[in-house]
Amino acid sequence: MTSDKINQGITITPLFSGSSGNAILVSTANTYVLVDAGMNCKKIVEALNMVRINPFDLTAILITHDHSDHISGLDVFTRKFSIPIYATRPTWKGIHSAEKKPHLPSLDNEIVPEETVTIGDFEVTAFDTPHDTSGSCGYCFSSGSKRAAIATDIGYMTPLIFEHLSGCDGILLEANYDKDMLWNGEYPYYLKKRIDGEYGHLCNDDCARTVAQLCRKGTRHFILGHLSKENNLPQVAERAVLRALEAEDLVRDRDFTLRIANRYTPTEPLFLGDI
Repeated sequence: MTSDKINQGITITPLFSGSSGNAILVSTANTYVLVDAGMNCKKIVEALNMVRINPFDLTAILITHDHSDHISGLDVFTRKFSIPIYATRPTWKGIHSAEKKPHLPSLDNEIVPEETVTIGDFEVTAFDTPHDTSGSCGYCFSSGSKRAAIATDIGYMTPLIFEHLSGCDGILLEANYDKDMLWNGEYPYYLKKRIDGEYGHLCNDDCARTVAQLCRKGTRHFILGHLSKENNLPQVAERAVLRALEAEDLVRDRDFTLRIANRYTPTEPLFLGDI
């Protein structure tokens, strides 16, 4: 893609999404940002090739937090392609402790929540997310008149997160687990309590309420992401969200669009812009 592309806007392309690993491409015609690198380097490269992106053309990598399903491929990928990385200070500690070999220090960039940085065509703002690791964050992207956000690994929807998401044109939002599937499943009690706690993940019902509220405030495009392999199903998450939207008399493909991010393969890109 080149700068003479006619259609300007922001595109969100989940490459992988779920408890098995996460990586999301957020792009304009000229800027390509990878959010998280939670699969091995080979799989990330293959996914980027599937959406016709050369890894060397990435502008930056943004890391949400230091759990393995978000950074497992970062070590090798960074040393191979030398892409600048942005993360909060606590997340950097986790990244460096997980490295098998050091990468170029010049690639390290600290991002501070609530401070906006320019990355190519994007104005990027990180925001704190309640999760069981220090420095966890989500990201808002602005380019021209368009805004998009990535918000996963959220124990609960805080007013601050909701403020950042409000007014975005498109959002990838966590719908990690179904409460009944979690509590009736085989996970040990401590893990169930952790997932369902304030520093765990966002359940389908809380995601659904948030989507309905955001749709009322003007957001029209939603991707449900980071679904648990053991405690959720795409159709279960989708049904919960559709039920909340229909209760508000909101009609699919008239008032909103909704899709589920694929677990292991790239999802159809969501383009936010004037066609």
